[in-house]
Amino acid sequence: MNNHSILVIDDERANFEVIETLLASDKYELHYASSGEEALANVDTICPDVILLDLMMSGMDGLAVCQRLRLMRKWRSIPIIVITAATGKSVLALCLDAGADDFINKPVDGLELRSRVRSMMRTKKQFDRIESLSRLQQNNITSLENNLGELVGDLAIGFVTELSTPLTSIQEQLGELSDNLESFNKNQVRYLVDLANKSASNIQKTTYKFWTYLDFVVEKKSPSSTEICDFKAIVEQISIVQAQWLSRENDLLVDLSPANVAATDKHCELIVKELLDNAFKFSEPGVPIEIYGRAIDRSFHLWIRDGRSDYPIDRPIDRANADDRELGLGLKVVKKIVDIYDGGFSVDTNDDNETTVYITLPLSTAKVN
Repeated sequence: MNNHSILVIDDERANFEVIETLLASDKYELHYASSGEEALANVDTICPDVILLDLMMSGMDGLAVCQRLRLMRKWRSIPIIVITAATGKSVLALCLDAGADDFINKPVDGLELRSRVRSMMRTKKQFDRIESLSRLQQNNITSLENNLGELVGDLAIGFVTELSTPLTSIQEQLGELSDNLESFNKNQVRYLVDLANKSASNIQKTTYKFWTYLDFVVEKKSPSSTEICDFKAIVEQISIVQAQWLSRENDLLVDLSPANVAATDKHCELIVKELLDNAFKFSEPGVPIEIYGRAIDRSFHLWIRDGRSDYPIDRPIDRANADDRELGLGLKVVKKIVDIYDGGFSVDTNDDNETTVYITLPLSTAKVN
């Protein structure tokens, strides 16, 4: 059955039956309206791909119907073929001025009718394709505007704050150096320079987080069913490097079961780096950083806590605690990645100001080579 529909508007039923016979071989879905008023009342229900319109009708004539249809935003683009017994260039001019796309003289020739209808169907199909692409593009633009609005909010809340702390630190250290350059010995100078270098490194890391987050916000990423990440290996590698950098190797407690997570290595590395960075940043040296992970059913459950915890492995995630507005840029990046894979994300802070970040990621079903 052809899924294209045609609305025939003619005040004589016999004319509709002739058209129905002539188009029978193409198996269009035909609809009949005996007046212009009836056609306008039902066009939204019928949703025709082409309209065959009689010119001379009692009541509202074909030209008036055509003009009314062209005033309706939804139906401005629908192909209209006027069918008339009138001849001459003046009639053609009137039809075109009213908004018709083509016209056929009576008596209707079957070959001509089928040819004109097929031509208009192709025109309608091309227009629908263009309109669909236009809607898609508009949706993309709207989505980008919303995402950029979200990004501006994130910058206002988190990015400026995270930059201001190391910048202020650098300013204070340079100021102290400037005021005491003549009296400080080499060790004191070296100490302040090292502090300034660490602050500069923090600025660099914050800037990287910003660009990473911008990438996730603007570009919608989709997971692949073939992605495999050895999460335990990545944690063990990155955690040692970060702990050594901060001279906190003795603070690190890692207890992970082997797990192949359905995520890219890059995304897993970003998750681990940002979670560890957050835990180290908000805990004093000597406070344990616990990384615990287990594969349960089809998910890998991971939490990182600055302080010892006694959390059940499969406790439910309270998504209300994962408000983007309350997260730093690093945790925002983690949440964006977790969302890509339809995982879970939660942040809890207890009365002692100890924080636990808890996430889940799907386990991979792909075979490891």
